[in-house]
Amino acid sequence: MANNKSYLSIIIGVAATCGLLFGFDTSIIAGASPFIQAQFHATNFELEMVVSNCVLGALFGSLSSGYITDILGRRKVLIITGFIFIVGTILAATAESIFTLSVGRFVLGFGVGVGSFAGPLFIAEVAPAKTRGNLVLWNGAFITGGQVIAYIISSLLTENQSWRLMILTGILPAIILTIGMLCMPESPKWLALKGFEDKALDILTKIRGNLNDANTELLNIKNTLLHNNKIKLKEIFSKTLRPVLIIGLVLGVGQQFMGINTVMYYGPHIMKSIGFSNSLTQMFGTLGLGTTNFVFTIVTLLFIDRIGRRKFLLMGSMIAAISLFMMIWLLTNISDSQVSAYLAFVCLITYIIGYCISVGSLFWLMAAEIFPLNARGRCMSFVVAMQWGANFIVTSTFLTILSTLGMKVAFGIYGVVAILIFLFTLVKIPETRGVTLEVIESNLIKGVPSRYLGQKEI
Repeated sequence: MANNKSYLSIIIGVAATCGLLFGFDTSIIAGASPFIQAQFHATNFELEMVVSNCVLGALFGSLSSGYITDILGRRKVLIITGFIFIVGTILAATAESIFTLSVGRFVLGFGVGVGSFAGPLFIAEVAPAKTRGNLVLWNGAFITGGQVIAYIISSLLTENQSWRLMILTGILPAIILTIGMLCMPESPKWLALKGFEDKALDILTKIRGNLNDANTELLNIKNTLLHNNKIKLKEIFSKTLRPVLIIGLVLGVGQQFMGINTVMYYGPHIMKSIGFSNSLTQMFGTLGLGTTNFVFTIVTLLFIDRIGRRKFLLMGSMIAAISLFMMIWLLTNISDSQVSAYLAFVCLITYIIGYCISVGSLFWLMAAEIFPLNARGRCMSFVVAMQWGANFIVTSTFLTILSTLGMKVAFGIYGVVAILIFLFTLVKIPETRGVTLEVIESNLIKGVPSRYLGQKEI
């Protein structure tokens, strides 16, 4: 039993390296951007394009990811993703113009988009039901861990203004992902979907450590497949799938409109806006926010299968909303700029905590859980693409909004979004803790209201 747990942990760890690259490559630009802007004499608009081109690439990557993971398999796609990260890193780190740098960032983003879909999907399909939440959130922990690594590297290289080296360090995890996935098995659910039942049983036996458990799980997968045919893209909007599609869209788009990536991508700019003038202090403040995100991703990971998805979503979204409105009040009513800066920073910390334990971690988990097997690829691909689309809108306009409307307006909007997510969760989000993906799918096919999809007996 110990050996199969170790084997499963290795599989999850290698696949979650994709999450680390996601966090690293989207966040390293926060430390690099001031020096890129100085070297290339870039305008705010050009800098927004460098930052958001990674997000735009992720949009296109996620749009194509559902189709290619269904055709090639989850494992092969993650291998290809690692190679894309290698190419994008080299292009961006050696760029001699804003245009070339933007191309490199787009390629990196394409890898992020594919990986942000394929990584959680692969992990959810190899994980046992009782620890699925914990294991899928390892991908989230690697994302926030990648952000922390990016901020640490940026802080170490800030004095030398070595933005090229900041970006180039991302090549190491890209190599680990590429080589590591070559040694990993394919998703047993995908193998069963393609008719390779013997291979699926062999892999299930290895990762479950028990032939009887593996046979039972394979039988459940096959029973699910008997009632499902492969769907076309337009069918994801059908009456049956619409309830879970709406959940995925609300959590994904809401995750971005809560404003998290303005903090992750433009951290130093925000630190400056709330009153911190020194560039090193701004970078260390951004590092503090990233570290908080990482720590509370681990907290969520440890307790998600005990406390449940709904409670975390409700608590986190309300904490985020209160923190944002409190920060606005402090910046408006505290006359001492130093005091208001530090108090606003505390509010940013609690906002990060609320975000992290709600949509920050749970969008990726819920998206990997709620869709039926035959539609999982296309549905996840669509909602992840919409999430990246929302990310692009927020990222590509933030500096403009900050300079024209001010930070109070921007963060006020994010606070309203957090309240809307709280209300939506209260009414629509099911509790899926400890429930097999097959039970969730069966309830969906029966037409059970979305709020109750996680109930084992309807």
